[in-house]
Amino acid sequence: MGSIIALAGVAIFAVFAISVLSKIFGNFSPRRGKVQNDLKKIKTELQPWLTDLVPFEEKDIELLSLNQIKNTSKKGIVKTAKGIFTSIYHEPMVAYGYKKYVASGTNALLYAKTTDHEFIYRINNDEVEIVIDDHLAGIMKKDGKFYGAKSNKLLAQVNQGSEDLLLPVIVKGKEIGSIVNPAKASKTNPRALEYVGNLDKDEETLFLSFAVLEMVQRNFK
Repeated sequence: MGSIIALAGVAIFAVFAISVLSKIFGNFSPRRGKVQNDLKKIKTELQPWLTDLVPFEEKDIELLSLNQIKNTSKKGIVKTAKGIFTSIYHEPMVAYGYKKYVASGTNALLYAKTTDHEFIYRINNDEVEIVIDDHLAGIMKKDGKFYGAKSNKLLAQVNQGSEDLLLPVIVKGKEIGSIVNPAKASKTNPRALEYVGNLDKDEETLFLSFAVLEMVQRNFK
């Protein structure tokens, strides 16, 4: 009888071990197909929230805050998170989903949606591929320099000083505003952006894409 119980215990442990190993290897440096499937899952999970998002125009971008609602996270073998960033008036503005894969470095997928724009970030160690509205915008390097996909030229830069409150954003040689470092921000209704200049539509969209990346990634450092 004791042998049967012992064998049953071994079998259960073996099944558990196989399940864990399968999850680890399935999420270790995933191939493009795996990432695309995960992206579809994230979009599906966020879909019910999208109808609640409020539209915002160019002048409203400064209203974006670091406050979140409906945010959940799981920190197991694979780290995942989702939530909605609100305005300083607690209106839902940006929904996002994040998945960090098993890797020796940083390997992650981030998806974000506003009423007007969709952002996809493929984060792989020292660079981030940024897709805006189904078009590859460019590559963000570890030092915060952003290179255009078509020109491969330096188009923008985000100051990556981790100890600074404000992370200045420069586009085509012009400082267009700053992203507030979540780790250094005020705990009371903190704005996500400061000193935003007069932006054209493309500058606003690019600025917002950088802001979302910083706002989410710095929560996982």
